[in-house]
Amino acid sequence: ILETVMLSYMNFFSFFLFFFSTGLTVCYSFRLVYYSMTGDFNSTTLNMLNDKGWTMSFSIFFLMVMAIIGGSMLSWLMFFNPEMICLPYYLKNLTLMVCLLGGFTGYLISNVNFFFINKSLVYYNFSFFSGSMWFMPLISTVGVVKWPLI
Repeated sequence: ILETVMLSYMNFFSFFLFFFSTGLTVCYSFRLVYYSMTGDFNSTTLNMLNDKGWTMSFSIFFLMVMAIIGGSMLSWLMFFNPEMICLPYYLKNLTLMVCLLGGFTGYLISNVNFFFINKSLVYYNFSFFSGSMWFMPLISTVGVVKWPLI
């Protein structure tokens, strides 16, 4: 898809946004896989997540294999006549570099200490005030929860 976009005529800003969003998507996907596989969440979790049972691992593996097979079959059915994409060497490698850079950025963000990046724990009252849309949830929902209609 990225190489097909490079073939079309578009301005530099759209080109940059397309590749930047692809890099951020790879970054998020790598972080998701990293946290899922290692189990290190850099913080406490609400629910203890584990998939130690063989039924859960087998089900996830089966879903992964079927998603890959189904995606490739759908791709072959939709694009049965592949087109030749002829690009210069630096544009061919740009897709690979964006994916590698996004994955590396996701890895670096995953290894940052949790309390180093999260300053909202230090300024909890301010972050609660600014994050709750200036106490709007308190005005609209606390009365309903504490004093429901009887």
